[in-house]
Amino acid sequence: MNRFIVSVCVLVLAACGGTSGGTSGGSGSQQQQTSAQSVASDSSDFSGLSKCPESGSWDSYLKAEQAKDPTQYTTDKKDWDSLKAAGANDSYVAVYADTSSNCGNFGTDTPSGKVVNVYAVRFKDQASASDNFKSNSADFHLSDSDLTSITAAGGKVQQGAATGLGANSVVVELSVAGMSFYIAFWQNKNFEVAMIVYNMPVTDGEAASTKINSRIK
Repeated sequence: MNRFIVSVCVLVLAACGGTSGGTSGGSGSQQQQTSAQSVASDSSDFSGLSKCPESGSWDSYLKAEQAKDPTQYTTDKKDWDSLKAAGANDSYVAVYADTSSNCGNFGTDTPSGKVVNVYAVRFKDQASASDNFKSNSADFHLSDSDLTSITAAGGKVQQGAATGLGANSVVVELSVAGMSFYIAFWQNKNFEVAMIVYNMPVTDGEAASTKINSRIK
């Protein structure tokens, strides 16, 4: 997942002139029974976009990526292994695009059209999800230095209650090098969610993140 973060940060740092320093779980509570797919994927979230064929569990997504970009696959496989070690037990990656040519963008190149990537990861319990959000920024959300660079490039950064997505949350709005980004990362109950929206109105990203968050039970 952090290939998208890398692509955003590369553009940001270029603008600033700086340098850059699944599987289902077992039975349990109602929260644990909520699937990652039910959180991440809903055809009504993004009007005018279609789901890309690489959408699926993180393992399924990695399999598609391995065939097209083995180098990036190695990095993303490590990310997923790290999340599982932290307590993740279910996952879903939903990818949407305005054209089929914008699907399958596994590398660090940013898409030219409207594209959305939604990652939902369910953990074994809320404490594991919260701990991972706070401690593993390299895996699942932007670091403080990334946020500083984005702000320096003219981007808008919100954290915590200001995002409307809970205490453990980060929202970034940015336009740079002819592209726009809306990025939201948050933890709610035993889920972590990441959403990266390319070249779409901020209001679309805000509405979608609210809908996705409401599906976390």
